[in-house]
Amino acid sequence: MYDHFTTLMLKQVFFFLLMLLLTNSVHASGIARFSGLDNGSPYTLSLEYLNRATSRIDMDDSSDVESYLLFKNRQGQVVTRYQGNTLVMDLANMSQMAQSLGIMNVLGIDSETLMINVVSMKATGKKEKVSGIEGEVYKLTWIRDNIQYQDELVVTSDSKAWEYTEAWIDVIKIISRSSPSININGGELLTRVSNDKLGILRIGNRFRLVSVHNKTVSPERFIAPDTSFEIPGLGDLLGNL
Repeated sequence: MYDHFTTLMLKQVFFFLLMLLLTNSVHASGIARFSGLDNGSPYTLSLEYLNRATSRIDMDDSSDVESYLLFKNRQGQVVTRYQGNTLVMDLANMSQMAQSLGIMNVLGIDSETLMINVVSMKATGKKEKVSGIEGEVYKLTWIRDNIQYQDELVVTSDSKAWEYTEAWIDVIKIISRSSPSININGGELLTRVSNDKLGILRIGNRFRLVSVHNKTVSPERFIAPDTSFEIPGLGDLLGNL
């Protein structure tokens, strides 16, 4: 039940955002919603952020399994509720489990190593509004595992978009630390976004902002349920596989 949730959430969104290693700044709390296509299947998810280092991601899912991701204190947790039971698992342990079993799809990765290299980011001169926020359109050329892709990339200097992009940054750092098999070269995209403090509005049909609201989010939303339990000694168990 973990693969279904984490693959949809991480596969087409996170590997792009792994490119963005931005500088610290003052950060407001808020809620942003996103949509996109994962191998042709539509998804929607929400990102709630108390500050840059504390966030929560919920996936809209019609299944009877409720799952969400918590990120704080430089750690990630997956919280899953199913048939009255609640389980909390450390994201690094999930990645370790995937590697020990010879699979990487716990983090939405199809191969043993995810390698992404941005080749170029070229301005088109066009502008586009995404959910009421105007941005500039670029042609992004990138390579994933020796296959070249091109997508339209829409970025903006709007402060709300910059803030939720920053919220993604800590998430992505935690995920990348959890999976050493990820190798990202952000190239021109990293430089441009870092220098100009740009927010991501759209990446092709893979990732698109639906809405964003700067509002106070209750700190309780970022606390794992008291009734949850963790699997003790998972690292030792995996070492024996």
